[in-house]
Amino acid sequence: MADPEPFPEEARFGGSANPRPAKTTELWDENDESYLVEWWKANFFIRKPILFGTWDGVFTSCMLNIFGLVVFLRAGWMVGNAGLLLSCLIIVFTLFVGLCTVIASNGLIARCTENSRGGIYGILNYVFGGKVGATVGIMYVLGQTICIALYVTGFAEAVVLKFDPNPTNHWLLRGIGIVTVLLLTVIALFGVKYLVRLQLVLLGILLLAVLDFVIGCSIANGTSGMTGFNSTSFRDNLYPGFAEKQSFFTVLGVFFPTCTGLMAGVNMQGDLKSPHNNISTGSLASLAFSGVLYYVFVIFLACTVQKELLLSDYMIASEISWISWMFLIGLYIASLSSILGSLYGAPRVFQCIALDNIIPIIGVFGKGRGANNEPVIATITVSLVSLCFVLVGHLNILAPITAMPFLLTYAAVNYAYFSLAMTEERSIKPESILDQYNTENTPIIKESEPLNSSESYPLLDAYSGTEEPRVYWHECLQSKWLTFVGAFLSVLMMFLIHWLFAILTIGLATIIYFYTRTTSPGTKPGCHAFLAWRISKKF
Repeated sequence: MADPEPFPEEARFGGSANPRPAKTTELWDENDESYLVEWWKANFFIRKPILFGTWDGVFTSCMLNIFGLVVFLRAGWMVGNAGLLLSCLIIVFTLFVGLCTVIASNGLIARCTENSRGGIYGILNYVFGGKVGATVGIMYVLGQTICIALYVTGFAEAVVLKFDPNPTNHWLLRGIGIVTVLLLTVIALFGVKYLVRLQLVLLGILLLAVLDFVIGCSIANGTSGMTGFNSTSFRDNLYPGFAEKQSFFTVLGVFFPTCTGLMAGVNMQGDLKSPHNNISTGSLASLAFSGVLYYVFVIFLACTVQKELLLSDYMIASEISWISWMFLIGLYIASLSSILGSLYGAPRVFQCIALDNIIPIIGVFGKGRGANNEPVIATITVSLVSLCFVLVGHLNILAPITAMPFLLTYAAVNYAYFSLAMTEERSIKPESILDQYNTENTPIIKESEPLNSSESYPLLDAYSGTEEPRVYWHECLQSKWLTFVGAFLSVLMMFLIHWLFAILTIGLATIIYFYTRTTSPGTKPGCHAFLAWRISKKF
């Protein structure tokens, strides 16, 4: 069987670890053959396509999506309700689910280097086949769409509260949100790639806002409920004091969307020099660094602000900052960059699913514009759907709704790694999983040596070579049982945060799955199906 084209013409999103072909349709393509250029030259002096690395690509993208608006606006509210101890526990739960998902996605990327198109959708399509991949992919797009509404609502809330601490006209907030979505949609259609190139600058401004907050807490003068570092404030904020209708899990539901940007690195595989190493190192580093900043915010607020003010003032972090306007600039940048990231990523995943024709009813969204086949229809659709959620008008209501599709996606990613790892241990060493199928989707058996039952696995590409595979430091973290716990915890958190939203989310995913089974019964199964089939023949 002939090897597939290394970069199919229909591939619009994601990429491969293989050398980049001459003709591309990537974000950075400017009809130039040279792409390995220093980021600062390409961003500020010349216009050449480049491949990013760990820090200028994955780390910055993940940080701009993970750390931002929810922490700025709700860290104090979380401490006021849950207290410092339970707030730290909420952060642990959030980071643990994120860590399991990063580890699982890294392990899957190591095995799926031949088909990274479509980001997380492409990976799940590779493992479980088109039906499951399309179902989870649609849910992921839905989560990104609701996330746009969440960030827009937070942005509008920060603008309104700056000028009116007790707003009575809630339609003003919705109006600002609607205008923001429309303006950013235009930018996403015509100019987002130039803003994306400035992500290092945006991250620098965001970190300056954090520094401004730390300095402000350190020099607080003890007026208006901001006590400065005070043992009384620390004792009062140490234990929970939930407001009416609030609980540990409602607060967890509001805070969890801070972890929804973890897949930013996975979704830019085609723009990376070494996807497996860049995504693994960059994602883990951003998760660790964000975790440190989360703890900085909750500990400093618990030590310097009275509980009553934490519960009543969403803008307390801005007010206690040394230079308030600098903190607000960081907050606004965090919001807008996250919105643009979702407006860029979600339509491209949606377009990729539509191009694969697994769900015929969405085929029209595969159409694009220009040489790069920009997903204009998909972008407009995502924006219109997000406007419906903007009308909800309250961040605390939107946050648990946003968490549901992401938790379902994370559960699927974690289980995908667990399932593939368990199946590989009992099967044969796959020289290339995709090559095990012929054009009629009939498995072709290739004799090979048994797989080592190790918890960590080398790159799939290395199986066909004669050299020893390169082992990266992060591969020691890959554990099938850890990802199994991550999958279970993701589903459990869905029901604990809001059981009704969880049932509706799973119900929607079930409907999509059975629809794909009806309309596309001949969809190619994933590599997991082949390995399971091989086991049944072997035993």
